[in-house]
Amino acid sequence: MDSEKILEASISPKTPIILASGSQSRKQMLEDAGIPFIVIKTNTDEDALKKKLNHLSFEQQVIELAIAKAVDVSTENPDHIVIGGDQMCICDSKVFDKPGSVDKAIENLKLLSGTVHFQHSGICIYKNGIKLWEYSEVVKMTMHELSEDEIINYVKLENPINAAGAYKFESLGCNLFSSVDGSSYTIRGMPLLPLLNKLRELDIVNLRSKV
Repeated sequence: MDSEKILEASISPKTPIILASGSQSRKQMLEDAGIPFIVIKTNTDEDALKKKLNHLSFEQQVIELAIAKAVDVSTENPDHIVIGGDQMCICDSKVFDKPGSVDKAIENLKLLSGTVHFQHSGICIYKNGIKLWEYSEVVKMTMHELSEDEIINYVKLENPINAAGAYKFESLGCNLFSSVDGSSYTIRGMPLLPLLNKLRELDIVNLRSKV
């Protein structure tokens, strides 16, 4: 045993990482994956940008929103890897943004009840204002036909006022659905596995041990 070396496992990034998003869900996913990072919220005017992008497909809109966040932060932090992300909940071509209030959350869930809708999630990686990668993914969501009592009780229990679609799929919100076709990470706002794959491919993070 005296000649045995103790290896310290680490996935510390070779370049420091910034998450250009205030999303608690994205933050939690990266933390759970063991990726060290800091959060810097963007100053991008999302409402104004969405109006400019509304002629694009939803897949392209969500990517452009993610890119705008990343570029804003990357230009101010050129020595960092910057991850930008965005999410859109779509039903019958209508965008269901974060409700922002209990009443709006209840209203949105009444409209989504019994429907098939879609969660679009876009992600990108930037360094020094240069795009290294972009990716988008969509998940098909089929919601139960919910009673008004179920909707009100769910909102009271989970207060999903800051969640696209007015539900938190990672917790009680999964009970609202009969089926989903796609990744639960994407539903939560970030295609995590494709992101981790790209960070590995770019040799920004890996699981190799340090002696």
